[in-house]
Amino acid sequence: MNVCLIEPSKFVSLTNFVSTISMPPIGLAYIAAAIREEGHNVTVVDGPGSAPRSYHMFKDEVRVRGLTQDQIIENIPSDTQIIGLGCMFTSHWVYVRELVSKIRERFPKAHLLMGGEHVTGFPEFSLEQAPLDTVVMGEGEETIIELLEHVEKNLPLDNVSGLAYKNLKGRIRVNPRRQRIKNIDSIIQPAWDLFDIKKYNEVNQPHGSSQGKFMPMLATRGCPFSCTFCTSPNMWTTEWIPRDHKLVVDEMQEYQNLYDATDFQFEDLTAIVRRDWIIDFCDEIINRKMEVTFQLPSGTRSEGIDFEVAEKLKKAGCHEFSFAPESGDPRVLKEIKKKVNLPSLYDSARSALKAGINVGCFFIIGFPEDDYRSVLKTYAAMVKCAWVGFTNVNLNAYSPQPNTESFKMLQKMGVITEFDDKYLMSLFTFQDFGAKKTSYNSRFGDWELSLMVNFGAFLFYVIYFLRKPYRIIQLFSDLKSSSSSNKSTKMAKSFFKDAFTIVKNKMIKA
Repeated sequence: MNVCLIEPSKFVSLTNFVSTISMPPIGLAYIAAAIREEGHNVTVVDGPGSAPRSYHMFKDEVRVRGLTQDQIIENIPSDTQIIGLGCMFTSHWVYVRELVSKIRERFPKAHLLMGGEHVTGFPEFSLEQAPLDTVVMGEGEETIIELLEHVEKNLPLDNVSGLAYKNLKGRIRVNPRRQRIKNIDSIIQPAWDLFDIKKYNEVNQPHGSSQGKFMPMLATRGCPFSCTFCTSPNMWTTEWIPRDHKLVVDEMQEYQNLYDATDFQFEDLTAIVRRDWIIDFCDEIINRKMEVTFQLPSGTRSEGIDFEVAEKLKKAGCHEFSFAPESGDPRVLKEIKKKVNLPSLYDSARSALKAGINVGCFFIIGFPEDDYRSVLKTYAAMVKCAWVGFTNVNLNAYSPQPNTESFKMLQKMGVITEFDDKYLMSLFTFQDFGAKKTSYNSRFGDWELSLMVNFGAFLFYVIYFLRKPYRIIQLFSDLKSSSSSNKSTKMAKSFFKDAFTIVKNKMIKA
C-alpha cells in the first residue's frame, strides 16, 4: 500500500524553551521503518524539519514552526491510500485537528490514522473531534503493521489490539491494549533516509547542549515508575526494557559513517536504571575508541550514578544529563509517587560534576498537592542545585496531561469538567515563561502561579551566575560558537536564533 506519514508543524514560543527544540522525529522514523520493512511504499512529510526557519501564525494566537497546513497537504502524494500523523503533545491538538480535517477534504477515500501520546490518552475524544478512522495507542510498530494488513484486506478491526476506531455505523470502539514488545532489539532502526538530517543540524537546536552534528537515539524504552502526573504509565506501561548495549553502539557508529554524527541525544524516558547496563555501554564505547559525545537531556535516575559510574560516563563521552526530582518537598514527592531521595540526588550530582559532566534538573510548581510551604522547599532545592553547581534548571508550572492519575483526580474533584480549546492550549503555556499559566491548584491563582514560576527560575540563575561569574563570559562566548557549553547557553542561543529569524522574516515580508 502507499502510505504517507506526517509530522505536523509545531507551536513555538521564544520563551518556551522546549518548543524551540528542533529534533528529527524519532517515533515517526521508527514507524516508517516498520511499515517499509513489510513491503509498503512509504513517504514522509516532515512539517517542522522541511522548513525549520519558516514561521506562521495559527489563528493569530500562536506561532508555528514549519510548513503551513496547505504546504503539508500539497506534499502528500496523490495516490496515497493511508495517511498517518503523529501527535505527541495534547497542546498541539487544536492545530493537528484542523490539519486532519483539511486532509480529509483533499483525500476523502484515504484511511486516516494517528498515533502518539495525545491519542493514547484521549482516543475517544480524538476520534470524536477529528475525521480520523483509527488511532494507534501506545507502542506502535506491531499495531500499525497489523492495521495495514486489515485495511488492505478489508478485514474487521475488532481484533486488532492497541487500536481505537470508528466502525461502519460511526460508533467508537476502543480495543484492548497491545502488550509491549519484549525483544526490542528486533525492532528495525529508524528510517532516517526519509528525513533531512542535514537541515536539522544546520538549525543546530537539539534537546541537549550542542556538541557537533547530532542524532537522536533510543537505548531503552519505557520507565519503571508511576508518577501521578506523567503520561508514560499510560503510553508505555511501567516496563523498562533496555536494548543490547552493543547494538546501540553499532547504531552510533553507523550514524557516524552515514551522517558524520559526533553527538548523540538519547531521548530515553529513563536511560539509567541498571548500573551494570550503563557501565557495559560506556565500556563498549571506550573499547572501540570512539570519539563521540552524548547527552541524556530527558532526565534520568540518580541511584545508579556514583563517582565510578560518572567517571566511566565522562570517559565514554557523556557531556550532560538531567535529574527530575520535580519537587523539593518530601511530602509532595510521596503524594505524586515520585521515588526520589533528594540527599542521594545531590550526592550523585556532585559525583557527576566532579567527573566533569554537566548536570541539569527539572522542577514543577503548582501540583494540586502543593502549598506555599512546599513551594518554598522547592525554591530551597533549586538554590541548593545552583550552589552545588548544576548547569541548568527547567522549572515548569503543573499541567494536567490526559488520562494521568493526577488528571483523573482533578476530574473527580470537578476542577476539570470539559476538554475545550482553552484547556488544550493551557498545556502549551505551562512551559512558557512569557505567558500566563493556568493554575489547577485551589491555593494559587493563574497570575500568582506564573509569578512563582518566573521567580524560581530567576532565583536559580542569579545564584548560578553569582556562584561562578565566569559563566557570564562563557555565555557570551557560546553565542558566537557553533557548540554550547551546557543546556543553559544552548537555550539562550536558541532564543536569539529564533528571534533573529522571526524579525528577519518580518522585514522581508514588509
